[in-house]
Amino acid sequence: MSTDTPTEPAAGPTPEARTLRVAHVSSEVAPWAKSGGLGDVLGALPQALHALGDVQVATFCPLHRAVRKTANQQARLLEDTGVRSTLPVGDREHTGRWLVHRAEGQPPVYFLEEDGLFDRADLYTAYEQGSRGSDNGRRFAFFARAALQAAPELMGGPLDVLHAHDWQGAPALLYLKGPDAGAHPGTRGVLTIHNLAYQGIFRGSDAPAMGLELDAPLQHPGDAHLLNLLKGGIAAADAVTTVSPRYAEEVTTPAFGHGLDGWLRERAAPVHGILNGIDTEEWAPARDLALPATYSAEALSGKATCRRQLLRDMGLPTDGEDLVLGVVSRMASQKGLDLVLGLVPHLERLRARLVVLGTGAWELEDAFRAGARAFPDRLAARIAFKVPLSHRITAGADAFLVPSRFEPCGLTQLYAMRYGTVPVVHAVGGLADTVRDPGDAALARGEGTGFCFHEPTTEALVEAVARAARLFHADPEGWRRVQLAGMRGDFSWAPSAERYRALYRELTG
Repeated sequence: MSTDTPTEPAAGPTPEARTLRVAHVSSEVAPWAKSGGLGDVLGALPQALHALGDVQVATFCPLHRAVRKTANQQARLLEDTGVRSTLPVGDREHTGRWLVHRAEGQPPVYFLEEDGLFDRADLYTAYEQGSRGSDNGRRFAFFARAALQAAPELMGGPLDVLHAHDWQGAPALLYLKGPDAGAHPGTRGVLTIHNLAYQGIFRGSDAPAMGLELDAPLQHPGDAHLLNLLKGGIAAADAVTTVSPRYAEEVTTPAFGHGLDGWLRERAAPVHGILNGIDTEEWAPARDLALPATYSAEALSGKATCRRQLLRDMGLPTDGEDLVLGVVSRMASQKGLDLVLGLVPHLERLRARLVVLGTGAWELEDAFRAGARAFPDRLAARIAFKVPLSHRITAGADAFLVPSRFEPCGLTQLYAMRYGTVPVVHAVGGLADTVRDPGDAALARGEGTGFCFHEPTTEALVEAVARAARLFHADPEGWRRVQLAGMRGDFSWAPSAERYRALYRELTG
């Protein structure tokens, strides 16, 4: 088993380069419908591919209730394409209508409207259907197969590449290499794993309802009576990618493989680790309208204004020069928020204050509320998720904590570095790929971008924050060099898009 990612970007298009026709199949796409990083990727990667000039790209997504809400709020037009998809789901047929959003200079986004399957309170609300259980598998299989069948008509010709994302898109590859193979003889399949912890595991009795056979590739490891859509997608894909090089290695190990590490190791082809980018238009401190003051690497003074305003808005003391730590995260064990709680009693000793924004597990939400009551001058917690406030925390904090137990890529550490906020991260997955920690002396010389710790424990986090606090308090110029090293990094999607294009061309010959 090997992993790889090209070390150099692919060359730009040549006059003889054939335009590739690529369809992305995903359950989320920003800004229409998203629950996390998957939506952000699908909102940005197709645009970066489109900008290359030799990739015709489109995104396919269900028309969730959230999509209709976004269209109404932002006055975005969804046009009827006239294309319909009728497919069986269990013992009845469903018909979906394909709508499209087009914007000048951007690739189209196609939405499958079928309210009986997708008009739900949130993206993954499942209806119980007696003994058959959740219908999430069946409804996303319907979407994925409909996208595969409609894409050539909507995009004007046969696909070169069908690029599926996570377990919700994976069924498209099962149909591409199975029941629908004859209709797409030249199409290659790519599967991107955004988070291996979510695999699409359903009762085996659902397989016939999806038009699939519960064969070995689809069977869940350890229980042949369950089907695993992600595992089946891995088997059917011509290429598998993850969202960072380190994560491509980690998913083949028992520690991070979530039961599929053996399946991934057995693949003859490598798993490609291609690092995510960020939307550098949305995340730009020099023109971010959510901030009380803008700034750049060449003119940092506005960051001090953001810092003072953040402390004031969060009810923390504005006097003194304590290190201001920021956290913007889903409150979950995976994200290491319990480790952050363990840090709170040490904040006074470290001469630090902490601002936290997020929602999630009720136990963690309650614990942060209690911590803020117990340490009102040290901890401010907002149990919510508000995008403008997330920008203000990213800009106003001095350092940003990302203590995830595992992290396929991570975006918040990239946002932080772009905003001159020094990350403190657990060195796993994309966090290890993006944050350079050469040691305290080298950091002070500007040779690194943040502080890493290597065990998911409170003690390791406290020591990493202590290192950051020492540099911050003892060597302001050294701290500034770390800030600038992060701000000058290239976190755009352009290099990643070129690597995806290179992979597509390799697959299609």
